[in-house]
Amino acid sequence: MKMKSLGFTLIEIMVVIVIVSILVGAVSLTFPRSTDDLLKEDAERFSELLYLAQDEAILQSRDLAIAINDSGYSFLSKNDKSWSEFSEEPFKPKKLSGNPISALDLEGTLIKLKDKSKTEPQIVIYSSGEMTPFVYSFGYKNGSYVSIDVDAGGTIKKDYKFEDKK
Repeated sequence: MKMKSLGFTLIEIMVVIVIVSILVGAVSLTFPRSTDDLLKEDAERFSELLYLAQDEAILQSRDLAIAINDSGYSFLSKNDKSWSEFSEEPFKPKKLSGNPISALDLEGTLIKLKDKSKTEPQIVIYSSGEMTPFVYSFGYKNGSYVSIDVDAGGTIKKDYKFEDKK
């Protein structure tokens, strides 16, 4: 007499677990990142590039600059009497993620940012490591924003405010 099987074998259960875990991994990779994550990433990138540009200015004994527009920023170097954008990494022009609202405050004066074809620097990084003090803020209409406050010595303070998640 042959007995009837009433359950699943261990192999069958393990195969199902593997398939489900692969599907969960694939689905989690397709979810878009939150605006909060994009803000943090953009703020960290800008801060690290600023530190790198400050080091570069000191090591190369030359002034560098930053031009900020409504959609991003670019690092500049001085050639003779004019400023020109870097065309290679890590200093080539960067765009902020998404469609943020940006503001630049230079020593208490709010600078109107617009998308410029001609690049004019607002911030100068001197070969001594000092720079124009500024506050660069960007965020989204949902209320999330980051504010990057840089003093004349290049010390960076970041202030994050994220939307309330209910």
